Amino acid sequence: MTSLRFSVGLITSVSALALAQAAMADAAAPSSAPVDEVVVTAPRQEDKARARQEEAPNIIDVQSAETIAKYPDFNAAEALGRIPGVSLSSDTGEGRFVNIRGIDANLNGATYGGVVLLNTNAGGTAAGGGGRAVEFDTIPTGAIDGIVVTKTRLPDQEGEGLGGSVELTPRSAAHITEPFAEGTLGWGYEPLHGHTGPFDGELAFGARFGLGDHGLIVEGVGEKAPARVGWLSNPTPFSFVLNVSRRDDRRAVDDLEESYIDDTSVPAKADAGIQGKAFSGVDFRRYDYHRRRFGYGGEFDFEPNDDHTYYVRASIAGYTEAVHKNFYLLRNLDGAEQADGSVPTAPGGSAFLATATPEETLTDEQETHRNQVYVVGGRDRWDDNQVDYHAAYSRATFAVGYNIGAKFVAPTTSVAYNNAGDGNFPTFSYPSGFNPNTASAYNLSSITNSDEHDVDEEYSYAANLLLATHWINDSDRLKMGVEVRLRDKTVNPYIWDGIVDPTLNLADASGPANTYYNGLYPNGPFINRYAIRGILDGQASTISNDLDTTGFFTADEDIYAGYLQYSTDIGKWNFLAGARVEATQAKYTTYQNVTDAAGDNSAELFTRRDNYTNVFPTVQAKYTIAPNLIARAIFSTGISRPGFEQVAAAASVDFSNSPVIINRGNPNLKPITGDSFDLSIEYYLPNGGIIEAGLFDKEFSNYIVPRVQHGVNNDPLAPGQLADVTTFLNISSAYARGAEFAYHQKFDFLPGPFDGLGVEANLTLVDSRILEYDAATSITGTNQYGLLPGTSKVTWNLAGFYEAHGIQLRLSSEYVSHSLFGLGGDKALDTIQDDRLTLDFTSSYQITHNWSVYFNAKNLLNTPLRYYEGSPDRPIQREFYDVTYEAGVKARF
Repeated sequence: MTSLRFSVGLITSVSALALAQAAMADAAAPSSAPVDEVVVTAPRQEDKARARQEEAPNIIDVQSAETIAKYPDFNAAEALGRIPGVSLSSDTGEGRFVNIRGIDANLNGATYGGVVLLNTNAGGTAAGGGGRAVEFDTIPTGAIDGIVVTKTRLPDQEGEGLGGSVELTPRSAAHITEPFAEGTLGWGYEPLHGHTGPFDGELAFGARFGLGDHGLIVEGVGEKAPARVGWLSNPTPFSFVLNVSRRDDRRAVDDLEESYIDDTSVPAKADAGIQGKAFSGVDFRRYDYHRRRFGYGGEFDFEPNDDHTYYVRASIAGYTEAVHKNFYLLRNLDGAEQADGSVPTAPGGSAFLATATPEETLTDEQETHRNQVYVVGGRDRWDDNQVDYHAAYSRATFAVGYNIGAKFVAPTTSVAYNNAGDGNFPTFSYPSGFNPNTASAYNLSSITNSDEHDVDEEYSYAANLLLATHWINDSDRLKMGVEVRLRDKTVNPYIWDGIVDPTLNLADASGPANTYYNGLYPNGPFINRYAIRGILDGQASTISNDLDTTGFFTADEDIYAGYLQYSTDIGKWNFLAGARVEATQAKYTTYQNVTDAAGDNSAELFTRRDNYTNVFPTVQAKYTIAPNLIARAIFSTGISRPGFEQVAAAASVDFSNSPVIINRGNPNLKPITGDSFDLSIEYYLPNGGIIEAGLFDKEFSNYIVPRVQHGVNNDPLAPGQLADVTTFLNISSAYARGAEFAYHQKFDFLPGPFDGLGVEANLTLVDSRILEYDAATSITGTNQYGLLPGTSKVTWNLAGFYEAHGIQLRLSSEYVSHSLFGLGGDKALDTIQDDRLTLDFTSSYQITHNWSVYFNAKNLLNTPLRYYEGSPDRPIQREFYDVTYEAGVKARF
């Protein structure tokens, strides 16, 4: 169990010993030339991005804008999925969250231009449900210069990020050498439900300029202006870049979802052969989305001379999404369950015989996710010493303008269904002759509406001082800094109260019925959303908008940090060591919702404060074996603070049950901390190529898991009473260990025209372990172990490409193996996200120096997003999206 950790520790110790020997042997050797501290941002060019990765003292992966453009990725999340060690979590046909080295997205860090990026919707996060995972689908690829994934953090970086951290580098004005303007205009087709789009429009332009004796000077236009004398020596000290992007798509989704009769009173029900596959409900779901993703921002720089620079930057990105969901539902199928837990079957035992309540439902919703980052900062240098600083404001908002629901119900009917085999395409029949598409069979049962307005904002201030100490040689650098982060998060859900349900037959509020899922299933009559909106509009004066106390919370987190790090080059070695200290002061406020013995409800605000301090040491060694061949041995540490949904979730207490039922967050949770041991070897090839291999071992303390505690008699919400408590707890330990491999090479040694061929590939193998359920919690009464939430044991990318003579062609595949998505109370009931293999094609042709055209085809395999419960033959969700086609033109001047 600890073999990899022992091996890494042993090799790290050997490396340290070798370093000491090298220090003595090379003490008299000429010292290396002083170099600036590496600023971990992503350049736009592929070869420069690879050089940045090679120069870095720690393990990072850099993805340039040039590389991102070679894939048909809609957003930053999908671009991240191409990077070694990163696995993509998708929703509604697009990438949204990313796991790094098998670690849940809630436990990783994210910055935008060095400023912490906040998440918009705490209640919509991935795997572990901590409410901290950043939705990278809010950031369009056109808004960034590139991506840096940091896998071993430095003391001058945020402590957050147990798997790693993601830096999205915004378009920068710092290195502009000539005026430029570039744009993209594209259109496409999404065949499922016959939708046009997506539309893609991007525009960026910038220049460097100054004022001279004869007026405006633009760098790169005409003769280069001579340098001036004095502090304002740069003849073109001003530069700017502005960018705007818009991507609209009307994605359609065909989805089939089931729930099973998970009767815990029947031992091993989920493993009881065909009886373990009996349904409690089935959803035939048809979605039509309209997402309008936007991004705009810019930067203005003032660089009076080579030693001083100052900047102002602003960025706004996000999307507004409207969705029309039309569901045909079979409810109460579990009513056929008999006393022994079985469900009647037809002769032969392959089909179930049950009764169900058919329902037709509508969801008509619009939501907006928005991220904003504003920064002012600068850098001043004196000889080999420099100071840099910034003040920033980061804001993330989630706004649900309306979330209208309508339910129409038909009389109970008999149903026969067969879900033998893998269960992907069960069959259904109605012995009574019921037709799901007959609108007159359904009558209105209820209309609902809700809205939500969440705000997450943070003010931050940071300053860093870099000193050339010359203690050993001229490469010595001592860096120190301080940072203050002041974060306030508020979640405000509201429920519309006072809606009166009129008498309404579905035939008077629907259009023609749909058959969907490639013609396999009925989706029922298509509910007219405008008719339902009209009913609500007519009752507007009598409807109240009430705070939903079960979802409301506020979280204030103030973080005060300081660090010290030292680095030096000794012969072929680079050595870095240091530590970061972070003091956290937090306050969480939520409601306690109580149902008394008579069934009456009440709610009371509850506030808890928590203060703690953590120290994060790191030791990193880098050895240049030969030109372009590097080995690294690293020890680093990190933290993940308790998730908002874990520590600040509203509490509910139901005294009308015996034992009392309590559901709540745990305000006493400790943060998760981790120690990381890494080894890597990297060989850098021409044209941005690389061959690399690495090992990592991550050991966690106080990992947070959901737990059901039975027979509790001292819970503060029900003192002295017996209670069953569903909450979150820390467990002592967990781990994630694995290996990474990457290979990228252009075969330019081949004779023309084959010199444009190449391959880009990476593979990540991860093993992790956690105590999912202890004996007191699991249905089987035994300890049950499994992978960490979000861990995919195998992740790989493989792309074959041709880049020559103005032609770019790329066929790329991405594979993510199954992972634990949600805990269900027992391993037989866990929700698992299934293996996923996708295939994409991209192409472009450079018509002239300034103009190019492109064509992309995405999701060629029509791979579904599939989840199952416990075992693969118990599917609970299969979403299909079909292929997306895009074509357009790009220009650069």
